[in-house]
Amino acid sequence: MNTQINPELPLLKHMDIVKNLCIATPSYSGIQRELRRTLRETASTSTPACKHFVGYSRTGKSFAFREFESGYPAERTDQGLRKEVIYVQAPVRGTIKGLMEALLRALGDPLWMVGTYSNMLARLLTLLEEAQTKMIILDEFQHLIDKGQRALLAGTTDWLKALVEPNTFSLICVGLPSSKELIFRSEQLSNRFDPTIEVPVYDWTNPHSQKVFRSILHAIQEKLAPFELPQLSNPDMALRMYLATGGRIGLLSKLLDRAAKNAIWDNRTAIRVQDLHDAFTTAIWYAEKSPIQQGPFLGTLDPATTAHLCAQSMALAARVPLEEADLQTHLGTLQSPRPPRRRAVRRELARAVA
Repeated sequence: MNTQINPELPLLKHMDIVKNLCIATPSYSGIQRELRRTLRETASTSTPACKHFVGYSRTGKSFAFREFESGYPAERTDQGLRKEVIYVQAPVRGTIKGLMEALLRALGDPLWMVGTYSNMLARLLTLLEEAQTKMIILDEFQHLIDKGQRALLAGTTDWLKALVEPNTFSLICVGLPSSKELIFRSEQLSNRFDPTIEVPVYDWTNPHSQKVFRSILHAIQEKLAPFELPQLSNPDMALRMYLATGGRIGLLSKLLDRAAKNAIWDNRTAIRVQDLHDAFTTAIWYAEKSPIQQGPFLGTLDPATTAHLCAQSMALAARVPLEEADLQTHLGTLQSPRPPRRRAVRRELARAVA
């Protein structure tokens, strides 16, 4: 495969510039600090170390936890796989069996889709011990109570209690605010978890939150060279960026990623206000619903209506389009290869125990 950069498009080497950005926002730094401390304290406490992080979609929470896990890559030793930190996402069709399959697969179990509940749990605990795992991060935790799974909440809480009972590793659960129901439903389970830690959505009408959001824009701009943009942290431009994204870091990244890619294909480094508008209309699904005539980048802003516009933008950003929900469902069915037929599984089991 030819991987050479087309000499006519020298900016192609910057295609991942936004994807590779890592800005130490206060919430990102706070998550990293809490995870490092929890990892260090694992198995040293009288009760299992259980943490619950919640935040709305597109707040950058998943990125922070994936980044932490990437700092502890798997190692192959003479004794087998060693993996201190395991990160998995709860499957869209949130069943305990599906979650155990994801964990077993992450630990290298060749028969990750095979076995009864008790058998899979026993294998999982054994593999976690063999891999010297100290932390499990379960992302998209709310999937365990979504889509008709509420009737199975009792079984889910029992599984979580069985998972953490040995007190040999810490359990980190990450999800939307609705995931609180799963923990607080059981008195025994809620007693095992520390108070919920919330990942904030930035609020322009809050002076401190606004200051942090502008500082993030400043840090991003410094890392976007060679691209030249309007001064993003300027009060007027920062407000426009906020109104375009509702203060959500995920949407901010998506907007800037589209603007940078458009510039790359046009073989230019300049990204102007019109370019940000074009990126907004193509990358942000609710762009046509913007309450600002001509959009947040080209429209006229009235200081008297700023608070109202910010509230409307936050509400728009909080919604999930049907198209995205459908896409997540389809992606969920493609995350794992199709399980083998039952006869093939029996043959593989027979060979394994022979």
